[in-house]
Amino acid sequence: MSNGQQNWYFTAETNANGLTYIKAYQTKWDPVRKITRRSAKRYVGRLYDDGRVKPSEGFLKAFPQYAGIPLYFSADKRLVDEATYKGDFPDSLGPKANPEDVERDDMLHIGVTWAAETLAESSGLYGSLADVFGREDARDLLHLAIYKLDTSSSMAAYREWNCGVYLKHTKPLGDQRISELLDKVDEKRFEDFFQRRHVAKLQNTKGTHLTYALDNTSISTYSETIPVAKYGHAKRDPDLKQINYTFVCDQADGEIVFAHAYEGSVNDVTALKTILYHMQAAKLELDNVVLVHDRGYSSLLNVQKLINQEIKFVQGVRLVEGAIRDKFDAYSESLRNVAFYDAECGVYARTYEEPWKQDTDSGQVTQKVFVHLYRYPGEDEAAMADIVRKVEEVLKAKKERRSVSPELWSACRPFLKEHQDAAGKTAWLRDDDAISKTVRYEGRFVIRSNVEPNPFAALKTYRMRDVVEQDFNQFKNWVDGARMRCTGKTYLGRLLVCTIAASLRLMMLQRAKRNAAGSDVKIPKNSLDVLMTILRKIRAERRRDGNAWVVRTLTKKQRDMLALLGLANPPRTLR
Repeated sequence: MSNGQQNWYFTAETNANGLTYIKAYQTKWDPVRKITRRSAKRYVGRLYDDGRVKPSEGFLKAFPQYAGIPLYFSADKRLVDEATYKGDFPDSLGPKANPEDVERDDMLHIGVTWAAETLAESSGLYGSLADVFGREDARDLLHLAIYKLDTSSSMAAYREWNCGVYLKHTKPLGDQRISELLDKVDEKRFEDFFQRRHVAKLQNTKGTHLTYALDNTSISTYSETIPVAKYGHAKRDPDLKQINYTFVCDQADGEIVFAHAYEGSVNDVTALKTILYHMQAAKLELDNVVLVHDRGYSSLLNVQKLINQEIKFVQGVRLVEGAIRDKFDAYSESLRNVAFYDAECGVYARTYEEPWKQDTDSGQVTQKVFVHLYRYPGEDEAAMADIVRKVEEVLKAKKERRSVSPELWSACRPFLKEHQDAAGKTAWLRDDDAISKTVRYEGRFVIRSNVEPNPFAALKTYRMRDVVEQDFNQFKNWVDGARMRCTGKTYLGRLLVCTIAASLRLMMLQRAKRNAAGSDVKIPKNSLDVLMTILRKIRAERRRDGNAWVVRTLTKKQRDMLALLGLANPPRTLR
């Protein structure tokens, strides 16, 4: 609509009697308040339930181009002809809107919920849920996970949130229905769901190996009825019982393909055997999988377990084995030789082989395991310089008879020695041998692998395990998984919901990173939170003459965010 050279905009306003009218306005910049405000307001006419607008005589006189044309109010808030309106609002509406229905808002936020639900369907995650729980329960469980993804709030507020968002086949869930739903998640169904996710991954490998990262976290709980809740060694909430919770995630896309809860008093080294048992009990075929885990699970017994079960692994190793320290000493010169340096990884590396015996049905066979030794340049020198600086500070204070803080003295005492001069007077001296011994293996790192002979390739694979760390970050900080507030009957259901939410969030992040690489469109401020905030501004309005919602025109920024997630724009009409 134009009159002169300025643009006109339209808005719908409903009065106290429930009648809706269309009004036109222009915008004008206010240089004093430094905002854009409405100006030149005009009354257009009455808006009817079928979308038709009956313009006033005054409006038609001012804008004669609209005379003699049936006018409709479009989804873009424009005055359009009947053909354009029908393109936005097809005749098939679904059930007539119920004026007494207060469960669904007239304006719905759709961006995050539509994106998450579409991703869950396209990845097969919803299909796996449906195979285990049936379509209705699966849809409700998925919606609970999307709620956690979108709000990180207590499930008590789910019903209110559900009124204002778009989800497929959604219905309000009361507290009793949510409890009954979570109670349906027993250990068998829990594992069956992840077994299906693993099978789906295997079907897409196309002859390549899957690389799974494994790690564990602890979850605090007030509950006295959760069977695996025990007192452990939690850094956070040490006065509460805790649950140990393991994630196994696909390093390619971040999806969590297995999870297992076990007693909070068990340490990681001891737990690996149990985790492997439950992965195999859940029928996860691991022949085509490389399992990556950190030094927390490292032990010679665990290496033997992995070899006996024919599991391919890339394992961080704690620097406590005398044989490995001896190899570092033997390769000391090589680990400072540029011939053994990789610029991309920023590290020196040497490799040697260990022979291991594998127990098989026909006896023992010898298996070759690669041990990769790494030295990060400058870290030992930096550690030495830091110790020397602190020791000199203490020695100076002693010489000047000034006090030294208990923390500084405790840190430096191992690097000081007492000395008596010829006159029998005692003085403190720096113990250079103690310093050298302490920093001798600083900047050293070790990886064991029975599948990757190249040290730099093994290191790149190991570094990708930060995906599982991100999964735990999403789980604990963004989807309300840090503390369990539930009973022994529902804790597995709550774990499953929060795990799916964390999985979806990291899948979105990994997709956005992958699609942003080499593209002009980037993740805004490198933050998934900002991306999701932009998506939350995508809204849909209820059609006046039916129980359907019409998506407002997307901005370029909103379209770009959907493209980063590898998703098409939502359909214009939602039911």
